[in-house]
Amino acid sequence: MTAVRSPERPGAERGGAAGLMRRLRRLLRDERGSIPIEGVMGALLILGWYVIAFQFFDAFRAKAQTLKASYTVADMISREETPIGPTYMAGAKRMFDFMLNSDASRSWMRVSIIYCPSDGKADTTIDCDGSTYKFAIEKSWATGATPVHTATTINAEKDRIPLMSEGDYAVILETSLSYNPIFDIGQKSLTLDGGQTWTSQGLSEQLRFSNFIITRSRGVRNTWSDAS
Repeated sequence: MTAVRSPERPGAERGGAAGLMRRLRRLLRDERGSIPIEGVMGALLILGWYVIAFQFFDAFRAKAQTLKASYTVADMISREETPIGPTYMAGAKRMFDFMLNSDASRSWMRVSIIYCPSDGKADTTIDCDGSTYKFAIEKSWATGATPVHTATTINAEKDRIPLMSEGDYAVILETSLSYNPIFDIGQKSLTLDGGQTWTSQGLSEQLRFSNFIITRSRGVRNTWSDAS
């Protein structure tokens, strides 16, 4: 006896795909889960976000604190009516470190007294700009192994120094602090130094926050004495 095959239904070939879609829809509607496992996963995400947020906040806090301490020292110098010198600046450096609650080895300070001379100027009404007419340096002092400024290096900073009239004086205070992040996050290529900034995502193992502040005497012109 010959077996007779029943005719295939038109949608039989698509049954597998339709069944798969039904299972996917059921999975999407399924609200069952493991509270402990999902709780651990959520806690890790929240903890990671908190660590990153805290690290970036602390870095910007340190940067702002360094700027405030630098302005405090610069303002203090501008109010001095007697000559400043190595002893005075060593005390200013200790105060700077105290305000930052920082070890002295993590920071440096440099002070320079500059002026606009009249030598070689055909027209004394033309201001010194560091290019056509150069700034002159009366004295430069720095802590530790930090190099002092020369006439060449100070005029190289002309874009950061305002125009000065003949006979005008100014005091430049530079500070720098090394900041060590608590956590090593992202790429190691964020550098903040000397007003120049290269940024990339993340915090490196050590950052340097630097400030370049120009001020003028509030009363008597600031002068330098090695005995002060």
